[in-house]
Amino acid sequence: MSDTQAQGFEVLAPGPHTLIQDRGRQGVLHLGLTSAGPMDRLSFDWANRLCGNPAGVPALEITFGGLELLARAALQIAVTGPEAELAINDAPAGLWRGHNLLPGDRVRLGHARRGCRLYLAVRGGFAVDPVFGSAATVPREQLGGIAGRALVRGDALPVDRARPDQPAARRFYLPPPLRPPYPGEHDREHWLRVIPCLQARVLPRAEKRRFFAAVYQLSAHCDRMGYRLSGEALDLPPMALLSEGITPGTIQIPADGQPIVLMRDHQTLGGYPRIGTLLAVDIDRLAQLRSGDRVRFAPISIDGARRALFEARRGYQRTCPVALDGQPL
Repeated sequence: MSDTQAQGFEVLAPGPHTLIQDRGRQGVLHLGLTSAGPMDRLSFDWANRLCGNPAGVPALEITFGGLELLARAALQIAVTGPEAELAINDAPAGLWRGHNLLPGDRVRLGHARRGCRLYLAVRGGFAVDPVFGSAATVPREQLGGIAGRALVRGDALPVDRARPDQPAARRFYLPPPLRPPYPGEHDREHWLRVIPCLQARVLPRAEKRRFFAAVYQLSAHCDRMGYRLSGEALDLPPMALLSEGITPGTIQIPADGQPIVLMRDHQTLGGYPRIGTLLAVDIDRLAQLRSGDRVRFAPISIDGARRALFEARRGYQRTCPVALDGQPL
């Protein structure tokens, strides 16, 4: 352990699937390596921002919850994502705010009531050696994080003390009206925007209309690689297609006609017909949905997508968290 690293946490309970993630790998698709990174980038970015971290430093992506950590040093954390119970030394603690920890403090995160991914950032970020320029964990490729796998009980999570540029006591809070929306108990359908791709021009018009008119359910086969949907199958004629590069959000139509939305751990090449690519900010929304949730798709133009992304970035940059200095938790 270097002079700039401190023993941060010991993992007491890892939860169903907890991974170390940063913003992902860039420029490695030609090597057959996926980009990886957080499934819900907005929640990930907010966790780091509430800790005063630079954008993209390693944090924990916690699927469904169930994580329990023991602090081995004085630390500051923030947890973001959908509603879930957070406790520090068995005392209730709020999400979307900074918390100061002392050595020996226990952090326990319950299960998300709706949505499915939470993010825990620590001031300074987790100190993980990069692999191909990133700490992002891809279990399928056994890359990044701790031995390329999900956390297990007994893991040690060191923290980088060289990164913070503000006093550790400074804490921040994001009030509920400023937080991103998450799936609600009474949501019937979730609308997602799709940028039609060039290949979509050769697909039958009737099948494209059916796709955008259909309601799909998330199947039980949804993970970081892709979300398989179930609903009205599309009937596409046989096509001789060359394999092409894949990006997150690509919507493929395999032989059974049931769409697959590729996610952060997507493969690098694909030869199935594709109808378009999900708008980047809507990938975050899809990443919070569970098996059985229903989705519909709406086409959006390139110009419309640019405007939507610009508004989303400007909204994030202009949203200011509240300083908690001297205020009770």
